Amino acid sequence: MDQTPSTPADVFAGGSLLWTSEIGVAMSLTTIDQLNAILADTSSRVECIRGIVLSSADGLKIADRFRDHAYDTQIVHAISASIVGLANRSVHNLGLPLFDHATIYTGEGIVVVFNLNDASLLALLDPDANVGLALLELQHVAEQVKKVMRL
Repeated sequence: MDQTPSTPADVFAGGSLLWTSEIGVAMSLTTIDQLNAILADTSSRVECIRGIVLSSADGLKIADRFRDHAYDTQIVHAISASIVGLANRSVHNLGLPLFDHATIYTGEGIVVVFNLNDASLLALLDPDANVGLALLELQHVAEQVKKVMRL
């Protein structure tokens, strides 16, 4: 029995870096393919996520997935890195260690940002999202991303 995952998203359930293409050929995934698969899988499973971005510390796109095209993705990536940078400077000035994540509530939705050291993960949630469940999923995503990016 072939134990190779059948889709890129299945890679993360089994921890393998191979997947079987539609024509039955085993293929290795690039780092970006793996990250895109993680975000696509998360977006499809967690309905309250409007968008999810993975950004460099400089605010540049690494990967993203949006439910619709209502957002300027370059700005979302820049904001993600800015929030992480400002939060890290703030806690440093308070004599505290680097921050893990932040949740920002607005009348139109919820923003969750994770510090991944040299990267950041930002998720835009629906205003009625179950934040506790979303945070559990996003913490798992953050750990997957760290493993793939070796952070």
